Amino acid sequence: MDAVKNLIFAVLHPFLKLYIRRKFGSYWALRRHLQDGGKPARLLWRACDRWFQDQGSYVGRAARIEGTPCFPHGCAGVFISKDAVIGRDAVIFQQVTIGSNTLPGTRHPGSPVIGDGVYIGAGAKIIGGITVGDCCRVGANAVVARDMPPHSVAVCAPTVVIQKENLDNTFRTTMGGVPYVSRDGRLVPEE
Repeated sequence: MDAVKNLIFAVLHPFLKLYIRRKFGSYWALRRHLQDGGKPARLLWRACDRWFQDQGSYVGRAARIEGTPCFPHGCAGVFISKDAVIGRDAVIFQQVTIGSNTLPGTRHPGSPVIGDGVYIGAGAKIIGGITVGDCCRVGANAVVARDMPPHSVAVCAPTVVIQKENLDNTFRTTMGGVPYVSRDGRLVPEE
């Protein structure tokens, strides 16, 4: 039965894409329509999920997102958990995780609530039932697991540079029992 549904969806998908662009203008507008109880939900939700999957992202169906976020580099690799809440005018860079904490007995179980006008840098992780206030900035690769008051900034620890001599950063791997190294962008047998 699933194989038949998948086949039907595969045949309909190009037409759905055209319909979605003409009727809603974007997948974000479609998503908002579906969250507000729009019909026919099942097929359009599947098309919406497929679009995010094609972008290498995931946005949970129950995630509440006010307006359309700005993705300066596209939404590649963005993960937004199903119960997250994101306010208006959010700026979200690539590889961001806005994730739930479902571990029992932890300090901040649940999903993040993110205010209006929040700027989230590339690779940032916002995890658990925390609140990120309005107009906050979350720096690239920062991990936020506690509340942020409005108009605050979260950054990751400063980089520590350790001077070394004679570092060999050649990429090495083994395939079929044969050792290989990277030379000029290609893997060649190690000599």
